[in-house]
Amino acid sequence: MSRKSMYSFKQKKWAVEQYLSENMSAVEIARRLNMPGKYGRDQVTVWVHQYQSNQDAFLSNAKHNAHYSKEFKEKVVQEYLNGNSSLFSLANKYGIRSRNTVFRWVSKYNNHIDNRDYDPHPEVHMTKVRRKTPQSERIKIVQYCINHNKNYTEADASSQKN
Repeated sequence: MSRKSMYSFKQKKWAVEQYLSENMSAVEIARRLNMPGKYGRDQVTVWVHQYQSNQDAFLSNAKHNAHYSKEFKEKVVQEYLNGNSSLFSLANKYGIRSRNTVFRWVSKYNNHIDNRDYDPHPEVHMTKVRRKTPQSERIKIVQYCINHNKNYTEADASSQKN
């Protein structure tokens, strides 16, 4: 299923051209496009930076979610953690549409959550069928999580299999 962007390619291109030719400020462009407050100004400047680094490619609307391998995510995260680049410059360098995507990868890494390969099928947690876990078993699961750098859901799932 495809997605529809709030702003067309033409609108984005017009906004970038107006900003770069210094005809209008980011705030004025945002107002003209009915973009709310600070978000609008920031979004216009994001479009400008994306255009400057990748020309028209970033202004076109994404039809589907991008797929990034686990290794690629780790490479980008390590480059950020080494202090070599900002979130924004990494997103532009590697053709990632949003700096927030890089930020989420870094956050997951810092919270010891695995940055897995993209899977379009989300995890399904069936809470109706689960049994009530006694406190003693929950304590064991938490200790296991701490010792093996896993999250509670993964550890609980592995204990259910045993």
